[in-house]
Amino acid sequence: MNHPLEQLQHPVRSLRSTHRKFRLFFKGAVLFYMLALPSLSQLYASSDCDKALSVFWKGRYSGNEAQAYQHYETAIQLCPGFIRPYELLGDIHRKDGQTERAIEFFTKAADLGTTNYKLYYLLASQLFKKGDLDEAARNIKKSLKIKADYPKALKLNRQIEKAIDKEGPRIILYEPSTRRGMKILETYANLTVRGMATDKSGVAWIKVNQIETALDENGNFLKDIPIQPGTNTIRVEAADLLGNRSHISIEIEGEKYALPPLTQVESTSHRKALYGRSFAIVIGINKYEKWPGLEFAVADANAVKNTLQKTGFDDITVIMDQEATQRRILTELFHVLPQKVERNDRVLFYFAGHGQTADAPGGGKKGYIIPVDAEADSYASSAVSMEQIRSLSSRIAAKHIFYVMDCCYSGLGLNRSAGVLPGISDYLRKVSAMRVVQIITAGGQGEQVQEKEGHGLFTTYFLTAIQGEADLNKDKVVTGTELGAYLRPTVSNASRQTQTPLFGRLEGEGEFLFFVER
Repeated sequence: MNHPLEQLQHPVRSLRSTHRKFRLFFKGAVLFYMLALPSLSQLYASSDCDKALSVFWKGRYSGNEAQAYQHYETAIQLCPGFIRPYELLGDIHRKDGQTERAIEFFTKAADLGTTNYKLYYLLASQLFKKGDLDEAARNIKKSLKIKADYPKALKLNRQIEKAIDKEGPRIILYEPSTRRGMKILETYANLTVRGMATDKSGVAWIKVNQIETALDENGNFLKDIPIQPGTNTIRVEAADLLGNRSHISIEIEGEKYALPPLTQVESTSHRKALYGRSFAIVIGINKYEKWPGLEFAVADANAVKNTLQKTGFDDITVIMDQEATQRRILTELFHVLPQKVERNDRVLFYFAGHGQTADAPGGGKKGYIIPVDAEADSYASSAVSMEQIRSLSSRIAAKHIFYVMDCCYSGLGLNRSAGVLPGISDYLRKVSAMRVVQIITAGGQGEQVQEKEGHGLFTTYFLTAIQGEADLNKDKVVTGTELGAYLRPTVSNASRQTQTPLFGRLEGEGEFLFFVER
């Protein structure tokens, strides 16, 4: 067995050995860096670099730019690996507007190796000024790699990217096919436009026929566009985050209907020359289960039914009070009606009852019509949203759809309103063949509907309007636009400006037509 003293000596020998190894390693590391970085060896191992440092500081504190310039040049001559004088010489030339000389000195400083993010920024700014965009982009990236949140570099980077990127997003259409002569047999059905938009700076927005469309994280988009008889232009436009825009357009041919003879257009007895069948869904609710009751909604609905029967509507579904549940309304709209309606038909939807508006996530308003069985404190799940109502237009083939909402403002989100257009026969012939979805409400946001002589004020004037009062040009036809132009001022004045109807188009350029009895 070893002596105890010998046992104690082993750790000492081990420690001495480790110390020798460390010293050898340290000497090797120092030698490596002296060889790999000659500028450092010159700076710290040479007496000339000691002199250069002294001369440099004389320049910094001289207070005279010309003297400082001479001192910086001398410092570089004494110690060529001294980075800071190059930086300051470059900055002097930059301030004097001598771009080429500034680039020369900034580049020499950068080549020596530095972590000065401001130097790379200044070099990039001079290269950008010169028009050397690729080199400017390379150096500004170096600045941001060192300090990612440097505001000046971020701003310059955007300017460089914008100068380099002059093109808008790349748009690819998967649907519809772009081959010539494509025919759309279901003229009034929606056409799905599907594609992708990409851009290296990012896609800011995309629009299909001027309607902004959602993009997923990969740039895919999807939009349904109604197809009308004749030539339909599908225009897809996109913009990138730099403001560059691009677009593509294709033309799709929809099946054309023959226009009826002029004498048929002007004759009430020949309404079917313009329409196949005329459908209406009429809803009125007085006796709510969990909402305050109303007095004249049912009477309004019955009056509308009777008037529509007289003016050519041959299929009217009436839903009153206890029958007007959420399930019944949705079933009628989305299951029964689509099976009956054909592409040359018209459809009118009338509702008299409670309406409710709620704040939508992300801002804006979301509207609802309230069925008889809707919950008072959780109506969002038990009511019928205006989004659902509006989606009806994509589920039925009717060429003309009109929504008449005699309820409080319901967050309808009208796309646009329309002015009065000339109601001459040629015009009627044209718009009767074009797809349209129009809507009118009893009032605007925050307005309560008024009553008059046992009916709602709005419905009272609506009935007189479609029977001829809104026939502004006396051609025996009330267009949707004429109806809106008549009801807005009339109802507003009758209510002393407490209730002003909203009118507009949800899609299309046609006109819903009401025929006046002779």
